[in-house]
Amino acid sequence: MTNPLTKELLSTARVIARGRGIRDLDRLLSTYGGTASSWVKKSTRPVRGSVGWLEYHWYEHHGIGRFEIKVVDLRDRLS
Repeated sequence: MTNPLTKELLSTARVIARGRGIRDLDRLLSTYGGTASSWVKKSTRPVRGSVGWLEYHWYEHHGIGRFEIKVVDLRDRLS
């Protein structure tokens, strides 16, 4: 699978949770390491996919990288 996060999508990404505001923070720290304050959860703007409107969500740590990219189907949220 190719990386769905194009330069354009990454440039418009927004932070949706930071540090202790991330529900999975303890798991991220034990799995990948780093410091709590450097972790963020990000999201793309809504994009049109083959099944409708989608967003990509992922965790990111400056200095370590981008992890666990997932696709969120917005049909459930818009109805």
